[in-house]
Order: sequence, then structure tokens, then C-alpha cells
Amino acid sequence: MRQTFTTLKKITAFTFLITLCVNCSSKTTEPKETKEEFKTTESSNSEAETLVNYMVNELMSLPSMPPGVSLAISKDDKISYTKGFGYTNLKTRQPVTPSTQFRMGSLSRLITITSLVKLIEKKKLNFNDTLQKLLPEYPEKEFPFTIKQLASGLSGMQHYTENDNFYQESYSNIDDALTVFSHIPLAHKPGDTYQYSTHSYTLLSKVIEKVSGRNFSTVLKEDLFYPLSMNSTSIEDLRNRPEQMTDLFELNNETINKGYLTQIDTLKDYSYSWAGVGMISTPSDLLKLGNSYMNDFIKEEELTTVFEIQKLNSGDTIRQSIGWDKNWDMDNRKVFEQDGFAEGTRNIISVFPEEKISISLMTNAYGIRAIEETAHTLAIPFLTKPSPQQQPKGVFKLEILEDVRAQWVKRNGFVVLDGENDRLVINPDTENEEIFKLIYLNRKNKYALIHPDGILYSEINLNDNTITGKVMYYRGPNLHKTSTEPAYLKFKSLSLIN
Repeated sequence: MRQTFTTLKKITAFTFLITLCVNCSSKTTEPKETKEEFKTTESSNSEAETLVNYMVNELMSLPSMPPGVSLAISKDDKISYTKGFGYTNLKTRQPVTPSTQFRMGSLSRLITITSLVKLIEKKKLNFNDTLQKLLPEYPEKEFPFTIKQLASGLSGMQHYTENDNFYQESYSNIDDALTVFSHIPLAHKPGDTYQYSTHSYTLLSKVIEKVSGRNFSTVLKEDLFYPLSMNSTSIEDLRNRPEQMTDLFELNNETINKGYLTQIDTLKDYSYSWAGVGMISTPSDLLKLGNSYMNDFIKEEELTTVFEIQKLNSGDTIRQSIGWDKNWDMDNRKVFEQDGFAEGTRNIISVFPEEKISISLMTNAYGIRAIEETAHTLAIPFLTKPSPQQQPKGVFKLEILEDVRAQWVKRNGFVVLDGENDRLVINPDTENEEIFKLIYLNRKNKYALIHPDGILYSEINLNDNTITGKVMYYRGPNLHKTSTEPAYLKFKSLSLIN
């Protein structure tokens, strides 16, 4: 469900009160690319890189951002851009690099699904096999369900419940991890409704072990990591953290230092679900995984099954396919993607199959709530060549309409368009004043709005001496094309101030 700007304003007011110092795990960023540097770039690829650097550096200057971010972009199955921003450790100022590893969180599901697909290719199992057939020793449930239903969230299995049996802090094997939830009944008849479930992926990892005759870790290494050269991806082991692994951070909610970004000293152990949430990787490795769905690593027959529209028993469709979400960007380009989060991370991989371009972003703190919007906007300079058009200049008083729970609410404000410090100001000279940086993307009427939740796609047009514009905050995959969704913010000029 999309958030309204009313909710976002509460977030904005809170996050901008955060002051970060060294003793309280402060965050600073590397020097920004200046507007002048952006203007003097000549080559197309260099222009795209400089523009992306400029956007991310502006985003990283906001106090709501994680200490460190890593970004990678590939074109035609080759990594064309990798860069780290910020720090892995705030005390030592260790910089994020392209080889810095992050928690994958629920992106771990993509690893599990891909390994499952490779076993299906080898005829070790079928998506239509029932779990009872493959794992007769697993406690039988009221209704049978298939591997496809298990992988697509339609099995009826529950997510975390109060009856989960977390009887130990760390789990050394999948059999032990199954005891956490194997006694839990189905929440509903398979196929009746979609239910995200981390536990369902733990169960899938046991299926993978059973049909392959190998342990889960070995399957991943032999079937995926080695063939795809994913050398920085593995199951997380808190007892043996890699040297390249970033520290992880969170906002402190305690009375003392409340609101400060602090390092997480005691990390949550996700060994109860390696397959659902317990892996680590880099953006470059994630692109290798995403590109494997476009370079014939996976057979066409399996691709068709993975990306087919899933239906409920009622006949209604859901937005999820198997492991991936199907989506569109604002120019109606098809995207298959998945975002993830866990303690100390927020990340995404977005693949534009027709353009053969992929983008992945990983962070070392939970943040960038608008991560799909951010990834789509950052991809624009690589998806299209520069196509600048003359932009309006001046300071314009605006009538602003904000979507608040599907109702348009009027706001006052103005937009400054000077080509150097473009910005949108809402509720000026009040305690609720908000100022958002705007960056012209050098492509027709497209702008990026730098928001505490991420980078939001925006448009500004000049018609008959009147400025009109909109800002999108679509919050994840849609059942319909993103371009048909209503804007969260739209505005038109009332007068030219100067």
C-alpha cells in the first residue's frame, strides 16, 4: 500500500532532527560531484555515471540515509558501473567499496528460487510436485500443496507466529531449523490468498537438499556461485564474518541518544532461515544472478514458469511471480525485480529485460523506503541517452495537491528552477516547511526529487506559460502500469515570483 505525504512529513520531521556525531556513530559522506562537473561531462557513459553519482551523493547528504550504500549497474551482461558511498564503519571511516558485502535479507529468496529452478532443469523435481511426495517425513497438513504454491506464497504457510519454537539462538542445519515451525498448521487453504512466509523458503531449502542429495550450502556453491562467479555471496556465518562485510546500523529508539544512528553490536542470527533471509552478497554479484535470467543460464521453459502470472483459487491474479515481482517503470519499460530488508539492511535488484540493463543497490541500515522508485530513477541515465530540452527558469508560486488517503489536499508552495539549485518548497515559512532538492536528469522533462525516503521520479512541464508537474511515490510493484497510477504530488504555477 502506498504511503501518503502526510505520513512522509512525519518521517521527514523526525529524520531531519537527527544530528550525527562521531561519538554517536555519526555519518558523513564523500565530497559531492558538483553541478559544474556534471555540465562539463561529454561522453554518454561518463555523463550517466556522473549524474548517478550526483543523485546518490545528494541523497546520502540527508540524515535519514544509511551510513553506507553500494550500487552496481550492468548492460548487456557486463558490469558497467560500480561504486560505494559512505562508510562501513563510522569510527574508522572505512569506506564502502564495490567489494563490500551486505546482508541480503529477503533477497536471499532469489538465490533459493534460482537453485530450485536449476534442479528442475535437471529433472530432480517438478513445480507441480506436492511437498508430501518429496518430503513424506514432514508433518502432514490439512491440505496438500505444491512446490509452486510453496515458492509463490500460495501454500497457506504462515509467516512468523507466536507459536514458533525458537528454542536455540543458532541453527547449524536445516533439519533443526524446521522444528521452529513444522508444527504450525496452515493459515488457509492453499491458493485462497497470498501470504509472504520466510518459513516456506526454509522448507524449500530442505526440498533442495532432499532431491539433490547434497547439503544446501554445497548446492548453492556448485550450482550457482561457482558457475556465475558469485565470489562474494554466501550463507551468513556470524561466527566467521568476512573481512569485507560491513558493520550494520540502526536508529536508536532508547531515551538516551534517541534518534541517533548507532552500530548494532549484537546481530540477529538468521540461521533459522538461510534460504529466506540469511545470505550476504554485493550488488555486483546480485547483478550476475539477475542477468542469469537473460543470458540462457536458465532455460526458456523454466523462465516461462517462473514469470507466469499467479492466480488465486478465485481466479484473481497477484503481483508476485515465483520469487520475483513483475513491474513497470514510469516509461512503461518492463521490470522484474525484488527488494529485501532485514536487520541492518535494505536492498533491491531491478532487471530491465528488453533493455538488458540491471541495477542493484544495497545498504547497511534500514532506510530508503522508496527503494523501487530510487532504483528506477537511478537507472534512467543508463536506459536512455541525453535528450535535454529547455527548462523553465524562475521562482514560481504553486498550487500543490497532495494525495492523502485518495483525497486531494491543497498545499501552498513554490518551485525554484535556476539550473543550479532547483528545489521544491512545500508549506513555506511554517513549522511544516519541507524543502526537496530537484535534479534535472538531462532527459526531456524528467527530474529526480531527493526525499528522505529515497529518489522519487518527477516531471516538470511548461505549457502556455504555466508550469505543471508531478512527483511519484508508487511504493512497490503494481498490478497495473506504474505510469497509470496517480501521482502523490501534483502542482501548477499560479504566478512567477521572480
